[in-house]
Amino acid sequence: MYDLKNYTEIAVRQALQDYLHLNKLSCSCEQCKADIMAFALNRLPARYYVSPRGEIMTQWESHAVPDQARVMSEVVRAAQQISATPSHKFRTTTDDAN
Repeated sequence: MYDLKNYTEIAVRQALQDYLHLNKLSCSCEQCKADIMAFALNRLPARYYVSPRGEIMTQWESHAVPDQARVMSEVVRAAQQISATPSHKFRTTTDDAN
């Protein structure tokens, strides 16, 4: 069995890190970051590869400006959506003690 990898996941993870470096979310816990990634990945095409050559070709094809802009656009949309309606309750300092 071949080890399939999705380059879009790598691109979304990097775009999310870049976005969070410059922007503050209402919550940036691991669950919210995973929700942002899932939301964005569901709106982008998958780009699978199985070999080092395939990885290089996929990276090369994905470095086009429109492709990078689309990835960042979906990450921003996802971050706004998840930040507005996180899938968990916000914790207060008293909740953390319990």
